Amino acid sequence: MRLLHYVEIENFKRFGETQHIELDHPAVLIGPNNCGKTSAIQAIALWSMGLKTWRTEMENSKAETRTGKALNRMSILQVPVPRTRHFWHDLKVSDKRVRITVGVDQSGRPVPVTMIFRHHPSDELVYCEPAPESLEQPAALEAAAKLDVSILYPMSGIAADEAVILPTRIDYHLGRGSTAEVVRNLCLLVAKRSAGDWGKVTELMRRLFHVELSQPVENERGAVDLSYTQVGTKGDLDLSLAGRGFQQVLLIFAHLFSHQRSVLLIDEPDAHLEFLRQRQIFVLLRDIAHQNNCQVVMVTHSEVVLGEALDTNLTLILDGKADDLAKRRDIHDALRHFGAENYVRARETGHVLYVEGSTDVDMLKGFARRLEHPVSALLEEESRLNVYYLQDNYPGPDRSTDEELERVEGGFGMPARDHFGALCGMLPGLRGLALYDHDGHARPEVNAGGLSELQWRRYEPENYFVTPELLESWVSSKLDQQGLFATAPTIVLTELLRERVFVENPADLETYLRADAPTRKALWRAQTQHVKLSAFAEEYFRRIAAATGTAMLLRKGSLHVLIDMCDPADLNGDVRAKLDALLDLLE
Repeated sequence: MRLLHYVEIENFKRFGETQHIELDHPAVLIGPNNCGKTSAIQAIALWSMGLKTWRTEMENSKAETRTGKALNRMSILQVPVPRTRHFWHDLKVSDKRVRITVGVDQSGRPVPVTMIFRHHPSDELVYCEPAPESLEQPAALEAAAKLDVSILYPMSGIAADEAVILPTRIDYHLGRGSTAEVVRNLCLLVAKRSAGDWGKVTELMRRLFHVELSQPVENERGAVDLSYTQVGTKGDLDLSLAGRGFQQVLLIFAHLFSHQRSVLLIDEPDAHLEFLRQRQIFVLLRDIAHQNNCQVVMVTHSEVVLGEALDTNLTLILDGKADDLAKRRDIHDALRHFGAENYVRARETGHVLYVEGSTDVDMLKGFARRLEHPVSALLEEESRLNVYYLQDNYPGPDRSTDEELERVEGGFGMPARDHFGALCGMLPGLRGLALYDHDGHARPEVNAGGLSELQWRRYEPENYFVTPELLESWVSSKLDQQGLFATAPTIVLTELLRERVFVENPADLETYLRADAPTRKALWRAQTQHVKLSAFAEEYFRRIAAATGTAMLLRKGSLHVLIDMCDPADLNGDVRAKLDALLDLLE
């Protein structure tokens, strides 16, 4: 149900110039951390609280002149601030007033209701009143003041006991963000008001989590008892023993059934939930809220919810600027096809880095640290990186855990130039860098249309630091070198060199083993031009584990830790050039 059509926010927290945000049902706000998403729902809550306070005091006042009414910051529970100046954009309380306009539904059409907030020098109060034009809409003011508007923040730790409290105290605790202190009371409230509604809640929890909820009851100590049973356990389990995601979902369901015909502002309802549950919760929020004549406005980081909301009401907020992606018909099809999450990340960062897999990013970080390259600090800031993993490294059905993580962390399935071209069609000025493995196939380096495509000169990044000496040194530092373990690293390494590197001419292996350090380095580089040294290193550690009866010391996904032991001189030239290109991309 659509109770609010839109919100316009001016001079509040992250929002400076007026920003218009459409509010359909459900309305989904996305964006990076500290961009203004939570500020948007807090603006709606402050608008509602200010309007209710003003109307209540006007009804109880005998004054004929309608003036601003005072709000103490300690009573603004849903929007906590240390000083009231923190409501103001850039803390500039003297320049402008905070102005929040909400389009309130009146017979299917939006009627703007504007609340204006003025700062008090004490920094403890704000004065609020409707704008003059809103005073001319008494019916809309009355309807807006009667709306139940609540914020639900992410669930925190739940106590083992929860005293029974009055419904008004439930709303008080919800307002101050103490959601974990009232979840049982909300369930008790639903069960008392309607056995049918509580039955719906228990059925939903059974379907999502395969549990059976008990009937919430008030015990002899004046607390609420609420437990559950699940397959594989004996006896009743107290609600405090359930997972955080379980508790969060129960809180949301109980609120929707106990606050019908309300506006529910939810900060990350998908927190603590895995991907499948995130999609289920979005669908259920939409449908259950509609059944209870409620409207949901939610803040999320979930890419799953992002994809689900694209066709309805999805607003991207960046640095206090709002962009209604659902209405961007010029890019809608591209967003649907290429993934809205790719667009959002590219817009946040202004770039795309294309690599073969997540291990490449770890190696780039290791290279930068070892060479003390200025890009190192930028690489450590995860929020500055927008990485897309290339299709030619897409893991097969027998993928390892590392490869499975790469699959879900990146956006496999499209060549860099195709993917970048699609994004550039939506984001002109986007910049990209693609770093390809050589894999024995030379390709031209191209810099066109904002995308620079470079190739490692050696077979793969691991070929710059994996050497027999480094591998043996690492093993020696980790294993007890007494007894049987003393010769294992050398014996295993020599066998592997004969099988994988000097397979065509065993005599060259003897030459290599007798050579001095500079000659060995040159011979190694020449012999491994077409050898995948990541596979060589992983096999070495596998054989060491088998020979010594110990766990594998390193696997392919963690070989980057060896970079800290390599000679920085081996990383100059090509590696430094790639880091220079990366610095140019990220700066």
